[in-house]
Amino acid sequence: MILQRPLFYALLLWVTLGCQAQPDPASPQSHHSPDGGFVNPYATHESEPGFRKLMKWFWEREKPNPSDSIISRVVPRVSPDYQTLHLPNSGDIQVTWLGHSTFLVQMEGMNILTDPIFSDRCSPVQWAGPKRLSPPALPLDSLPRIDLVVISHNHYDHLDRGTVEHLGSSARWLVPLKVKSWFQDMGIETVEELDWWDSTRVGDLKFVCTPSQHFSGRTPFDRNETLWAGWAITGATQRFWFGGDTGYNPIQFKNIGTDLGPFDLALIPIGAYDPRWIMKNHHVNPEEAVQIHLDIRSLFSIGMHWGTYILTDEPIQEPAERLKLATQASGLSNDSFITAPLGKTFRIPVSPTAAD
Repeated sequence: MILQRPLFYALLLWVTLGCQAQPDPASPQSHHSPDGGFVNPYATHESEPGFRKLMKWFWEREKPNPSDSIISRVVPRVSPDYQTLHLPNSGDIQVTWLGHSTFLVQMEGMNILTDPIFSDRCSPVQWAGPKRLSPPALPLDSLPRIDLVVISHNHYDHLDRGTVEHLGSSARWLVPLKVKSWFQDMGIETVEELDWWDSTRVGDLKFVCTPSQHFSGRTPFDRNETLWAGWAITGATQRFWFGGDTGYNPIQFKNIGTDLGPFDLALIPIGAYDPRWIMKNHHVNPEEAVQIHLDIRSLFSIGMHWGTYILTDEPIQEPAERLKLATQASGLSNDSFITAPLGKTFRIPVSPTAAD
């Protein structure tokens, strides 16, 4: 049966945004569920809405205005420096925001992509679902050689089939537990899956799968069967952290900062947070993002997961505006946690707290 489009959108939001209660595990350290899936050790679920309340929100919500004038003003873009991006990088970290949670990070001679999505829609199909507000900063065919890709979880705005098919086995993929089989079904074998706190080495870099507070699923029937995570990447002189998609708790991120920080660079989500009665457990707002920046001991952070797709109710410009206010309220300098223009490359010099 072909779903009517409004119902399709509501089902997609249910899958993407997460509104199904889960039992809290008996042990606060356990994220493995007895049924073989996964849970959030530090989230409470008493107030989470079910599908009926989500449908009510979907029908009554007022979506932000996605006019071209607003997008170009709120999400500025610059022409990428293709020459710099295609030169071998063996010194400072270079980072370029390509849109949503997709960054090109160049570190110690390796080109790394985070949660790459280049498709027009974050959806199981390209005729419906949230539509991209602005094109990626670089076309997929214009990227430098991609050595490695880190995936935080399997939602459609973070694990995009079209992009994965394009990159294929030419790149190495690092994914959370139980996501590997999805790649294998596509014939891609250059995949390694890790549990929280597991690590692996690729070249001169160490990759650590770090905890986050989110959920997973690509249909209403596979909720939380695969793990969600962030990634810490350590080189000889620098460290960076990719936060994926997450809600906030006062334990996991402080543990990351204590065990793996400080970080020279962090990529932290700041959008898709309203209404809080739905999103709080799974998506941080800008104020919570600043707290993550502090918890993990980041020296420089860039906000992501905003300005690309309309997923929730906050105005398009609000995440960037609230981030500035939250950064100032925390006593941080204005340039310690920023939003970046699409296509702009930042170079992160080695800090006095360089990795051992």
